[in-house]
Amino acid sequence: MSAEKEIVNFWLNKQGYFTISNLKEANRDLGIISIKSGSEVCQYEVACSLTNNAQDSADRIISEKFSNKRVQKAIAGYMEGFKASEIKKFVVLSNNVNQNTIKKFSDNNIEIIKFENVLADVMKGLDMQYYKNDVIRSLQLMKYIFMSNSKNVADLLIDNVMSQSGRSDFMKELLEKDDIMREFRKTNQERLTEILKHSVRDPKKLAEMLENDVLNRKTRKTFLSSLLEQKKMKKLYREEFAEKKAERPLNRFF
Repeated sequence: MSAEKEIVNFWLNKQGYFTISNLKEANRDLGIISIKSGSEVCQYEVACSLTNNAQDSADRIISEKFSNKRVQKAIAGYMEGFKASEIKKFVVLSNNVNQNTIKKFSDNNIEIIKFENVLADVMKGLDMQYYKNDVIRSLQLMKYIFMSNSKNVADLLIDNVMSQSGRSDFMKELLEKDDIMREFRKTNQERLTEILKHSVRDPKKLAEMLENDVLNRKTRKTFLSSLLEQKKMKKLYREEFAEKKAERPLNRFF
């Protein structure tokens, strides 16, 4: 089996499904057949790719695996002893799937499952026990050895995997986690200064952010008083105030 098929098979087993993954008909792989409680039977076809070719292969997958009469007859023959009135159909695809591909499968009553969601569930559920399956064992090593080193993870994600928009989305998702925000609040002052300096370069935007998103009614006055107590700000304020005072029109005094 391919690595992705091994992962899907493991995922189904963890959900309580008995799976058959080595069935063939006329040299054609029948995918994964899952059975639960004797009455729920499903057919899974795994078609993952790192490139966006799912649309091109959608018609072929449907015709060869889900609509082919010989394939469906073979699956029905294997399932004769079970009480299922129908065999539900699923296709597991990578995340780069467009709406046309989704519609093609949907029109043929085939439900799409994203492989990234399957992979995430499997990774989250892995514990410290020894897994005999080499693919699952590799994921376990990735989780507990590689990902335990924060620098390795950061270097891999930022330099080799994510696009600029992906990095932005990743940081947004990360900072929405309560645990991450608690740790972020503990970050030393120098690091926070660097983050603020590089993320908000427009003084007007910084002022708007503080006004609308950071300060509240109680903290605005304290913040302003503290700001004006700073040496450089105090000097600037006095200079600006003196300049405005000097610019007053003479008619104000008559």
